[in-house]
Formats: sequence, C-alpha cells, structure tokens
Amino acid sequence: MKIRSKVLSAFLFAALTVGAVGIDANALAIVPKATQVAVSTTATTAKLTWSAFPSNKITDIKVSAVSGSTRILKTISRKLTSYVFRNLDSKTAFIFSVTGLFGTRTSAAVSVRGTTKKARYYNSIFFGAPQDMVVGDEDQALFALPNGGLTTFSTTTPTKCTITNESFLHAVAMGECLVVASNSGDADYAPAADEIRSVSITIPIANLNKTLLWSDEFTGNTGVGPSSTNWSSTLGDGCNTSAGCGWGNGESESYAACASKLDGQGNMVITASTPAGDPTCTSNENWTSAKFTSLGKQHFTYGYFESRMKMPSGGGTWPAFWTLGSNIGSVSWPQCGELDIMEFAGNDPGRTTSAVHYANNSGVHEYKTGKIETNTVLSDSYHTYGMLWLPNELTFTFDGRPITTVKKSDTDLTYWPFGSNAKGVPPKMYIIFNLAMGGGYGGSIERGLTKATFNIDYVRYYSVDGFGSAPTH
Repeated sequence: MKIRSKVLSAFLFAALTVGAVGIDANALAIVPKATQVAVSTTATTAKLTWSAFPSNKITDIKVSAVSGSTRILKTISRKLTSYVFRNLDSKTAFIFSVTGLFGTRTSAAVSVRGTTKKARYYNSIFFGAPQDMVVGDEDQALFALPNGGLTTFSTTTPTKCTITNESFLHAVAMGECLVVASNSGDADYAPAADEIRSVSITIPIANLNKTLLWSDEFTGNTGVGPSSTNWSSTLGDGCNTSAGCGWGNGESESYAACASKLDGQGNMVITASTPAGDPTCTSNENWTSAKFTSLGKQHFTYGYFESRMKMPSGGGTWPAFWTLGSNIGSVSWPQCGELDIMEFAGNDPGRTTSAVHYANNSGVHEYKTGKIETNTVLSDSYHTYGMLWLPNELTFTFDGRPITTVKKSDTDLTYWPFGSNAKGVPPKMYIIFNLAMGGGYGGSIERGLTKATFNIDYVRYYSVDGFGSAPTH
C-alpha cells in the first residue's frame, strides 16, 4: 500500500505541474531550439530576434550576450520574439544566444555573433541664413558647416525656389521659400537634425500687376503750395500737440506753409531754412520747414505706394515719406500703426531706411526696420522709394527693388494695425511728407548750414492683384 501511494502521489504531482503550464506529456521528451535567430547592432545596443517558440513546449526563454569577462544573462517571457541589450561597449564582438527553458530543463542554445558599431560623435549643422531674393536674381550660394559628414540642400517649396548645382538657391516665384540642410553623417559622426531656413522671394516692382488709382504729379505754377484736394499743411513746433515740443523727437524746426512750394517744373520742394537762408519764410524757431499730410483728404487701404524724390544735402536733415493710421484721432500712437517708407539722414548720405511701428501685446512700442546702403550720394539725383502693403506683409523698395520685408508673423500679434481687426474691418492710413531738422534720427545739424531742399517729383498709389482701392476722404 505504501509503494502504491508513493507512485500515485508522484503521478498526481507531475500531472498538476504539467497542467499548470499548459504542456502535454509528449512535450517532456525534448525542449525545442530557437529558430531564425539574428542580431542587429548600434554602437551601444544589440537587438536579438528569433521566431516564436511553440507556446505549449517551453516555460521561459533565456537570452545572453557574452564578450570576454562580460556576461549578460536574462530570463524573459516565453511569448517574446526579441530582446534589446543596452549600454554595450562600442566596437566589441559578442556571442548572443537564445535558449528555451522548460522548468529546469533547457534546449540547446542557438548562438549568433555580432559586433557593436563604432560610437559616432554628435553632429549638427551651422546653416547660414540665406538672403531674401528677387525673381531674376543670380542664384545664391548656400553655406552650411556641419561637424562632420556631407551636407545636402533641398526645398519643400519647389514652386517658389529650387536648388541648382547642389548648393545654389534659385528664385522661381513670389512667396515663402523653405530651404532644408540635411546631413546623414559618416563613419565618425551621427546624422544631424535638419536645419530649415525661410527665404522671402519677391518680384521686381515693375513686374507687379499694378493699376494706378491715384497720384499727385506736383505740376503747377511756381510758388503754389500743395493741392488742397490732397493735402493739409501741418504747422508749428509740436508744443501744442500730443507729440510735444520738437514733435516728440527733439527736432529743431517749426513747420510753416511757406516752406512747401511747387518749382514749376513738376516738383514739390520742401525747403528747410534759417532766417539767413530764407528771410521770407520764418517761424518761431531758428529752423523753418514744412510738413503736409493727406489726413482728411485721401485715405488708403493696401496696395503699392511710390514716390520719386531727391534727398536734401547737409548734416542734420531728416526727410521722410511715411503713413499713419487714419484712426489716430481715437487710437493713440503706436496702436494706430506707422509705416516709414523712407527716412534719410544727411549725416549718412548713402543710406535710406524703412520701418514698421506698432504696439506689442503689452501695448508697448515696438518696431521692425530695414535699410539699404548705396554707393551713391542720395542728394545728387532722384530715386524711387516704395512700399507694397498687403494684409499680412509689408515690403519696402528702393528703385523698384525690395530692400526689406516685415510680416505679421514677425510680430507675434493676433491682429496688427496694418490688417483687418477682430471685427474684420480693414485699416486705413494717410500719407505724410516732411523735412525735419536734427532730432534723434537727423542728428547734429551741420555747422554753417542755413538751407536744405527736399524735392518730390510725384507720389503714386496702385492696386496690386486686387489689393487696394480708390482712396477715400
């Protein structure tokens, strides 16, 4: 009876054990080997893979990685078909093995050899920002300096720009061009993250689809002031205005109507003078000049503005061609917005600047500016200065060529004063011409200077591709 009890107990234990792991009695004969074992490596990892084991013939899987004194052993779930060894030494040969387990019994280990790759250095690309381009420009050489490997260039906007001769940017059409610098690395350096640069592609102003809507050619008899249909003269030194004395910029002039007259040859001439320079046109300040605006006469929304002008000669002169928001009476500056199409300082006779002024999200004045440095003295001859005003973008031009572009997206504003407001109402602006003396921009007035003239040949306003309409009063 005792012997039979022991045999029965052993049989019951074996049956329960086999039942617990879902394996039939025939599986006890042999533990199957792994099949289709393979390994793939990086510098610090190795991924060991195999085909799935029959689920009813093993209880666990053992994997190992061995190299010299380094031995990594792991027991993992029987359901897995891969395992990743991490933090391995680079450039090291390992023997990787997969073994099936059934309780304490094992299958024959199946091994493969693999060598971790050489560790590669961190790689990045210094991508020099390409310059904005005009359609028709010579292709621009792109510059990128990686830590290692070969950098290639591509574009995600092929309708706006293309890559020629592997590293030159070709302007195709007006719009935003996105240029991508890529580097896949080499034996020593890892791949680098792509670097993307945005390039504004414009077209020559002469090629714009423009329709002339309004102009003042400044024709008329000598000595006649600005047309009352288009212009009103600003008077005084600013002391009785919200700007304050010196017009908020520390300027030295007082404005008077006598300082802006037609020359009889198709030009409006603003003359800044001291009593010694012109005793017939004086004011309460030593310097007398002129400023006239289209406020209350002509107001504009979008389009292209252009004026042909000759700058004054002499240090301290500060002529300007600019616009202000027509709502300035109810919305103070800078919330109303200001666009400086042209500003010039006689102390820097070859440079002209343009600027966009606005209030940031905190209501504080901010501005974006651009300039062009010419090789000529701008008071020696006439040049054209212009601005293309679109709802979300402003481009300033010199002699028909764009010199700087400011986009709404550059300002972080949801609504800016040069586009529609939250109610969808588009803005209006009015034009200003003036010749200031000294101040923060004009600088020191040249010693001995008594007279300077700012000549305006014409001012014209166009619609462009449907943007812009006849000015309103």
